[in-house]
Amino acid sequence: MNVNEMVEIYDGRSSMGGMFRYEKFITGTIVKVSEKSIRVHMTHVKCTTNGEITREYDIDKTATFNFWKTVKIKLGKYAGKTVDIYKNIEYGIIVIPH
Repeated sequence: MNVNEMVEIYDGRSSMGGMFRYEKFITGTIVKVSEKSIRVHMTHVKCTTNGEITREYDIDKTATFNFWKTVKIKLGKYAGKTVDIYKNIEYGIIVIPH
């Protein structure tokens, strides 16, 4: 993980019974890296419902994401890889593969 590296921030929720899935993907750039946190400048937001884009807009905000934990992913995009997860209460999580 380096300064100026692009990252994707994820935040998602499901409705009661899992019928609807609401997700938000934010694109940003790392502006500062420290031992237990990263600072990200966010530039674009894409909201989806059940995989279909419902809203897209540009933003100009910076936020700090604190280290949460390191895990080995079993399924999906990072299957078989060890990743660090950073989180921010307001914006979501960032997954950084090793």
